[in-house]
Amino acid sequence: MLPYLSFFGRTTPTYGLLMALAGLLGWRLCVMRARNAAWPQEAASRLYVLFLVGALVGAKVYSLALVFPQLSRDLPLLWQDPTLFAQRYLYGGMVFYGGLIGGLICVAWALLRHKISFALLEQIYLPVVPLAHAIGRVGCFFAGCCYGMPTDSLLGVVYPPGGLAPAGVRLYPVQLFEAAGDLVLWALLWWGGFRRTGSRLVFYLAGYGMLRFVTECFRGDPSRGLAGPLSGAQWISLICIAAAFGLLLARRFRKGAKA
Repeated sequence: MLPYLSFFGRTTPTYGLLMALAGLLGWRLCVMRARNAAWPQEAASRLYVLFLVGALVGAKVYSLALVFPQLSRDLPLLWQDPTLFAQRYLYGGMVFYGGLIGGLICVAWALLRHKISFALLEQIYLPVVPLAHAIGRVGCFFAGCCYGMPTDSLLGVVYPPGGLAPAGVRLYPVQLFEAAGDLVLWALLWWGGFRRTGSRLVFYLAGYGMLRFVTECFRGDPSRGLAGPLSGAQWISLICIAAAFGLLLARRFRKGAKA
């Protein structure tokens, strides 16, 4: 739709630009929340960079796992034609659930290594996740990746030739559907009255799990990866929803045991 933008004679990928914007905005908002929580802003910034790196690595590893058979066949390109290999496998191609897993691994490391309370991490960092994700999904829309199924609906969009999405076919703008849902999650996590530790996490896991499961039904790109009747993302969505309910049941069990 708009894969590149030009600034002062230089062409920049729209997806990359929006991802950078998401990263910078997320950092600024996390620093703001850290200041409100009376937590050192320098420490908040360092952890944000750690989480961001973990998320990027996880997103890339997951995306490469989805194309591993082709990647293994093209591995000789790594020394025969490194530029072509990078274009095929290293540029773009981020998978959100891989990024979420990578970020959670970094959270676990921070909890164990630096003894930071989970309540603080949840309060400062979690509300930023759906906002950054929404911006990234808009980048997907402009790049033409993660596109939707063909449709006759007036909501459909038609991509021009030369992009990642099929040209000349009316498709569901599923990227924008998910971006809108992410913005709703962000607003509720940011302004919602979550008083108990873990409430934001439960809400996010259940809310995004259901959102992603539904939007996957409208995806038309083959790169999402199918595992039986569902896509890989739908299976992970079910795990997220189950984890949310598991946390709720565990909380009620502990509350009952104390009573």
